[in-house]
Amino acid sequence: MKNVVVLGSTGSIGRATLEIIFQHPDRFSLLGISGNKQKDLMLKQIQKFQPSFAVFTDKSARGPKNIGKTKCLYDQEGLEFLATNPDTDIVVVAISGLAGLTPTFKALDKGKTVALATKELVVCAGHLLQGKKGKVLPVDSEHNAIFQMLEKQHMSEVKGITLTASGGPFLSYKKSLSDVTVEQVLDHPIWKMGKRITVDSATMMNKGFEIIEAFHLFNIRKENINVVLHPQAIVHGFVVFCDGFIKAIFSKPDMKYSINFCLNYPERISAGLDELDISSVRALTFEAIETGRFPCFDLARHALKMGGSYLTVLNAADEEAVKFFLNGLIRFDSIPTIVEKSLENHKAVGLNTIEDVLQLDRQVRTEVKRIAVSCGLIKSDEVLKEE
Repeated sequence: MKNVVVLGSTGSIGRATLEIIFQHPDRFSLLGISGNKQKDLMLKQIQKFQPSFAVFTDKSARGPKNIGKTKCLYDQEGLEFLATNPDTDIVVVAISGLAGLTPTFKALDKGKTVALATKELVVCAGHLLQGKKGKVLPVDSEHNAIFQMLEKQHMSEVKGITLTASGGPFLSYKKSLSDVTVEQVLDHPIWKMGKRITVDSATMMNKGFEIIEAFHLFNIRKENINVVLHPQAIVHGFVVFCDGFIKAIFSKPDMKYSINFCLNYPERISAGLDELDISSVRALTFEAIETGRFPCFDLARHALKMGGSYLTVLNAADEEAVKFFLNGLIRFDSIPTIVEKSLENHKAVGLNTIEDVLQLDRQVRTEVKRIAVSCGLIKSDEVLKEE
C-alpha cells in the first residue's frame, strides 16, 4: 500500500491520477490533495476520495478546518506539509508553474519519490536537482518513455535520444498565424491539457521545454537531444545506441499510461487501459523540424545553449506572454517576440538556491510587462489591468 499525495488534483493530470488510485484501493491510499482556483471540484474530490488532508492554495478558497474526515490546510505551508509528511510515499506534482517548486525540492530532500508532471520546475531549477535523496519519475509521456528505455542502461552505450512532437493544431496550417483565435489555439488535435501547456504546444515552446527537461533528467549532451514531428503521437521517444540500434516506446496518446507507470514503479500493473493494436496503425510519420518554422522552439534551443539563468527567463517570459494572449491583449505570433526580447535583455546571474530562482522569476515577469508596452504590443493601461 502506497500513500499518495497529489499536488494539483483539479488539473488534467491530477484528475487522471485520482482515477487510477480509485481503481486500485488495495494498492494506493490517497493521503492528500491540493488545488487552487477550482474549489468546487476540490470539494467534490474530498467527498469522493476522502483524503486525510486537502490543501487550498487560492486565498479566496478559505473554508472550514475539517470536511468530514479530511483536514483542510492552506497555502505553501500546507503543500510543504504534505510533501514532507513522514507517511507520504509518492508525491505527484501536477501544479502548473513554479508554485510547486519548494514542496517538490523539500520532498526530494526527505527522500520521497516524486512523479513530476510540471516541466517548468526542471526547466528553471534542473541544475539544483543533483544530489537529492529522493527519486524523480517523469510523468510526461516522452520523458517517461525515455526513462523506461534508459533505466539500468550503461550511458556509455547511448548516443542520443529523440523526443516526438505532435505539432499541435497548426502543423499543416497554411495561413498566417497573426489572426488565429484563442479557441483555435486551444483546440489541440490529440491531447486535452491545461490552457498554458496547450498554447505552448501550439507554439512548440512546450517541446523546447522538454528538450531542457531531458537534458537535466538524463544527463544527455545538449546536441544529442533531438525532436521529430510525429502527428500520430503513438511513438513517444527513441533512444539511439552507439552500435546503430534504436529503441522506441509505443502507446496510445493517453497520459494515464505514464501516470500508472509512475504510481506503481518499479512494478508494472494494469490500469485497465486499452492496449495499442499494432495492426490498426496504418501509418507512422516522422519529420525533422526546420529552423524558423517554430520560433519559440528555436528560442528554447538558444536558451538551453546559453544555460543557467536564461532558462528561468525563458519560462517566465513565455508564461506571461501566454497570459497576454489568452486574455486577448496580444496576437498569437507576438508570443515569441516577447520571449526573444526578454532573453536579449537578460544578463546572466547565478541561481544557487530555490529562492534565487523564484526571485529572478518575479523580476522577469515585471520586466516582461515593460517589454510588451515598449514594443507596442499592448497598451500600458492594459498591463495595469493585468496587475
